Amino acid sequence: MGRYRANAQYTIFSVMSLAGNLVQPSGTYTLLFHSRDSMEAIMRAMGGGGMGGAQLGMDAPMPDTAETVYISSMALLKMIKHGRSGVPFEVMGLMLGSFVDDYTVRVVDVFAMPQRGTSMSVEAVDEEFQVDMMEMLKRTGRGESVVGWYHSHPGWDVWLSGVDMKTQKAFETQAERSVAVVVDPILSVKGKVVIDAFRLIPDQVAMAGLPPRQTTSVLGHLKKPSLRALMHGLNKHYYNMAISFRRHEIEERMLLNLNRPSWSDGLQLGRFEDAEAKTSKSLARMVPLLEQYAKDVRTKEEDMTADDLAVAKAGKVDARRELQNTVREVLGHNVLQCMGAMLSSVAF
Repeated sequence: MGRYRANAQYTIFSVMSLAGNLVQPSGTYTLLFHSRDSMEAIMRAMGGGGMGGAQLGMDAPMPDTAETVYISSMALLKMIKHGRSGVPFEVMGLMLGSFVDDYTVRVVDVFAMPQRGTSMSVEAVDEEFQVDMMEMLKRTGRGESVVGWYHSHPGWDVWLSGVDMKTQKAFETQAERSVAVVVDPILSVKGKVVIDAFRLIPDQVAMAGLPPRQTTSVLGHLKKPSLRALMHGLNKHYYNMAISFRRHEIEERMLLNLNRPSWSDGLQLGRFEDAEAKTSKSLARMVPLLEQYAKDVRTKEEDMTADDLAVAKAGKVDARRELQNTVREVLGHNVLQCMGAMLSSVAF
C-alpha cells in the first residue's frame, strides 16, 4: 500500500492507490495525519483495512457465542403463564435485569405491556407505557433496567419473523446488547421449556460475508438449531444465545409453595351431583372388596400355617387394606362436603 514516516508530531503516508492494492497506481499522493490512529481510521473507512491491508477488517467485533442469558425462575414462570393466557394469539412483554459483564445478561423479572397481537405477530401499541412502568418500578425498589423483550410463538417453535426483527432492531437502537427471547407455551411441557434468545447480526458483518459469529465457547453450540429456525433466517439475519436458569433460596421456597394445598381448599363447596357420583362409585367398588375380604376370613379360619397363608395371598389385592382406604376417602369427602355446605349457608 505505501510507506509511512513518523516524527514527533505528524505521520506522513505515501499512498500508491486509494482504491486498494489490486489496482494499478494512478499517481502518488502525500497525506498528512495528526496521528497514526487517524490514518488507520481513514484507511478502514476507504476499505483498505489500515496497516496490513484488508486483514484488519477481520478483527472487527463479531457476535460472540460465549454470552449467556441467565433467566430467573420467577421471570420464566411469568413468561410461560403470560404466553399460555394469550393462546392462540401472540403476547409480548419487557425483561428487566442487568448486563453484568461482556458475557453475562441477567434477567430477574418481566412484565407485560399494551400490545396488538394476532396468531402470527405482535407489536406494542403504547410507547409511553415502558417509561411509566419503569418509574413505578423504581418507586417499589426495582432499579433494574430493560435488557430486552420477550414474546410467544404458540405452537410453531422459536424463531424471529420479519416483524420480530424490526422490533428487535428498535430495541438494539436503544441498547446494543438487547436480547429477544421467544417462548412456545404450547410445545413447552412439564420438565421441558421450548425457549431461545436471539440477537440480530450487524449489517456490516452480513454485507462482508463473514461468519455470523465467532466461537470462544461451546455453550452456543450445545443446542442444535431447528430446521424451521434455519429456514427463517437463523445465522443469516440473527443468531441465538445460550440460556441458563438460576434460582436462589427464596425463589425455590416460592416455587415449592406455588401449588401447595391450603386448609381453605378443603372447605370449598363442590357440586352435589359430582359428590353423589363419586360416593356411588366408591360404594360400588367396595362390594367386590367385601366379598373378597369375607373369603379371606374364611380361608384364614381353616388349618393353614402363616407361610401357606402368605403364599395364598401373594400377587393378590389386600381386600382389608383397600376397604380401609376406600371408607376413609368416602367419609372424608362427605364430611368436607357437609361442612362446606353449612359454612356456605351461614356465610352467604
